[in-house]
Parts: sequence; C-alpha cells; structure tokens
Amino acid sequence: MTGPEWHIYIGRIPFAERSNFWVSFESDNKLTKTKSNIYNRCLPCITNLYEQLKHGCSSITLGTAYDCWKITAVLKGIEECQSLLHEFEIRFPGKYVYGKFGSGQANAKTRVVIFHAESIEERDWLESALAECLPVVDKKADIRISRACEVLYAELLGDWRNWQPETPIKDPAIVDKLSERIKAILNMSVM
Repeated sequence: MTGPEWHIYIGRIPFAERSNFWVSFESDNKLTKTKSNIYNRCLPCITNLYEQLKHGCSSITLGTAYDCWKITAVLKGIEECQSLLHEFEIRFPGKYVYGKFGSGQANAKTRVVIFHAESIEERDWLESALAECLPVVDKKADIRISRACEVLYAELLGDWRNWQPETPIKDPAIVDKLSERIKAILNMSVM
C-alpha cells in the first residue's frame, strides 16, 4: 500500500544548508494564497505601519496585523522541516495550509516551519495539529506562537499577548531606526 497523495507543495530549496533562506509551502502548487498575501495583505500592512510611524503616531492601529498569526515549530534542520510537513500531510490529508520553512539567520543552529493563520480558531487548530505531528519528528521540538511580523512590531509594541487593535508604542526611541528598516523593506518590494 502506498502513502497518501502529497498535497503540500514545497517551493525550490536552495542547495546551501547553512545559509539564510526561506522556502514557501502551500496546499496549492501555484502558491496562490502566499503570492496573494504578499501584495494584498503583507505589503499593505507594512505600509500602514510605516505611514503611522512617519506621521508621528503615539499608538499603532494594527489592522490586519492583529489577525495575523505565525505558528512555528523549531527544528534541527531542513530535513526535519520536510519530515514535519510530510507527517502533517499524513495525519491531516486535504487540510489547506500555507507558510514557509528555513531561517532568516545565516548561522542559526535551528530551522523553523512557520504556518500562517488569519484567525484565532485557525491558530489554535494548527497549534494542536503540530503538537500531534512534532513528536514523530523530534520529541524535544518546540512550538511558538506569534502575531504579525514580530521582527517589526514586537520591539515597537512589546509582547503580542498585550496588543489591542490600537496599541501604544512602548519605545518611541526606536521609531526612527525602525522606520528606516521598514522603508528599506518597502523599497526592496518594488524591485
């Protein structure tokens, strides 16, 4: 008997294991949701944050960032990331998922699989599903939850557990530096 038909499409994996890269995955082999979110959700969200910082707002209206969730499994390497996705597919055939795996840090000792969710219900279901799949791949693996693009929002607003739809800026001293980082991201997105 053969295994279940593979339903999670994995994008091209770069050759170098120890460099920083991300590989998208999605149940749609055309990565439709991933591509749509980049231009219809992520870039508008980052632009919204940038505009509020540029205008000197003392609090940030989160918009879609408030309902943007990352459910992350921390693993040893790329092979474990692929194994986790395979285990997920076996246990939850046909479940539509999307996200990415890899690392944004060149010399990180771990790799992560990040599932994206746009509701608390979806977030909770994915956390539960990962808790079921992870022990098969690595009994010591960890699951982490975060909201929005944590690298942009967390240092500005603090712990995501305390965010509200409009959240005061915790550290105004970082606004200029963060604005420059966001401007660079937005400039790269138009290339």
